[in-house]
Amino acid sequence: MTERREFYAATVEEAVARAAQDLGVNEEDVSYRVVDSGNSGFLGIGARDARIEVDTPARDAGVDEPDLGPTVFPDSTETAPEETVEDPAAAPEEATTGPGLAEIFGEQEGAAPEKVPQELIDSTEELVVSLLEAMGFEARVDVYDAGGYVAVDVAPDNTALFIGQKGETIDALQYLVNAGVNNNRSSRARIVLDAEGYRQRRVEALQGMAHRTARKAMREDRTVELPPMNPSERRVVHLFLRDNPGVTTESEGTGDSRRVRVSPV
Repeated sequence: MTERREFYAATVEEAVARAAQDLGVNEEDVSYRVVDSGNSGFLGIGARDARIEVDTPARDAGVDEPDLGPTVFPDSTETAPEETVEDPAAAPEEATTGPGLAEIFGEQEGAAPEKVPQELIDSTEELVVSLLEAMGFEARVDVYDAGGYVAVDVAPDNTALFIGQKGETIDALQYLVNAGVNNNRSSRARIVLDAEGYRQRRVEALQGMAHRTARKAMREDRTVELPPMNPSERRVVHLFLRDNPGVTTESEGTGDSRRVRVSPV
């Protein structure tokens, strides 16, 4: 019996090297399939790692393990199949409700959120409106204090185009808005762009992925790496799993390749 494992790195060659090191074989002996050749992005925006699949011998061919189906990452719109775990003590029966947007995007835990000044809200709205007009979008823009961060809800005439493939456009716009608003400020303000509830759906997808990954790490008794994520997405995973007694989480890597590792206790 074999099991299919995925490996990520900046390039396909580096992913093969990582697979070889993890499996303890020579690189030329690794049989793999390229799932995604990766993209260096433009000025770092839209970059993603290469991804390969490797068929490896099962950890114990004599054990008929339950099929948990493919891991659904946050960019996927598919619904993961229901998992079954033979040992009910091995993992929680279902994912619990994780932290909300305020805890994820707001101030650090324990810090009381400061009231957002009106001038910051006004300047943020002005910048967002000008950017949308320059891009040819017609949209309603609502900017408000969300308790620890500035929320910008955009209702564009083309939501899919505004969000972009895998959220690349809305994330790039959020980066530009934060850079523009905070350019001459002594204290940094956190600004979060959203459209039609996209951020909440992405958080829920990340929490579901974190739950499934924790169960896999405990079931297979090994560390499982998640795909590279930005800081706020990694924070979603850390916060969601912080009270899970069966696993620990840590971030590793640098820049766009930084990711979360989930390890069994």
